[in-house]
Amino acid sequence: MASSLPLLPRFFERFIQNWADKRQPEPHHQVEITRHRLYILPTRHGVAFFIMLLLVLFGAINYENSLAFMLTFLLGSLGLLGMVYTHQNINHLKVRIGRAESVFAGQNILFPLTVTQAGRQLRPNIKLESETGQSVSLHLINENSITCKLPIISHQRGYVSPRRIKLFTEYPLGLFHAWSWLNLKARCLVYPTPDPHHYALHSLAGQALGKNTSKQYGVDEFSGIREYQPGDMANHMAWKAIAKTGELQTKLFNSDSSEEITISWAQTNETFDIEKRLSILCRMVIDADAQSLKYALHIPGTNIASASGLQHKHRCLKVLALFGAP
Repeated sequence: MASSLPLLPRFFERFIQNWADKRQPEPHHQVEITRHRLYILPTRHGVAFFIMLLLVLFGAINYENSLAFMLTFLLGSLGLLGMVYTHQNINHLKVRIGRAESVFAGQNILFPLTVTQAGRQLRPNIKLESETGQSVSLHLINENSITCKLPIISHQRGYVSPRRIKLFTEYPLGLFHAWSWLNLKARCLVYPTPDPHHYALHSLAGQALGKNTSKQYGVDEFSGIREYQPGDMANHMAWKAIAKTGELQTKLFNSDSSEEITISWAQTNETFDIEKRLSILCRMVIDADAQSLKYALHIPGTNIASASGLQHKHRCLKVLALFGAP
């Protein structure tokens, strides 16, 4: 985990995590936090607080000061009460994970998490943290459930799982750190990173059909506006619509319906590594879809027939994302 457990050496922290992993059940879409999977330790402030209490207690014993005894027992009771409230702040919570939308490698995967409690207790300052160190805070106040999205960085293409998620709290006094590790069953498909360069797809269409076309990229007939998608070109942005709505939108253009292209492995430089070639093909698929072209995809082991549309685009991107996967 990005944030280590309070006051634990690294080797002892790894030992506790490995021990906790062995006690974890099989991954499920929903997990309930019970006392058997909930852990609590004092924070640095908590350790300092109890050391101070010991010093005050020794002083009270040495000087036989009744006020010092009262102060020690009062603060000690407050600390123990804080430990109980910290434990109860996340005890018996249920966490359900939802489906995350596909992203391109390097982008954040947003896994939707719904935290539910049986009643409507006050449960503030609860945090969820991924293994990559990204976290989100939530507060259950007069409600029995709340949904948030936990970002997880996608470093590579293919299916990515959230693995172990840490749910923790230090409410109300910050003297104790209570946490639980969640083993949730979910995965997200990560597409290859699109190559930053664009390619003359219309000229490819002309070559494929035996035509000598001079039609240039981006000068087709305007047909409408859709929501922005990662990989859309800047010169296709609908700036007037963006100014009105405040949301990113992209212009759509109609291409000659007779134009079809083939996006193939052979069109990439064989000196490039596999990831670079997949990145180029990913860019070509995105650009072909943006121009409403019909296109086929040919890569080693897979041939996808010519078609167009959002479903065809995602099918091609999925094939690229899982290329070479066992």
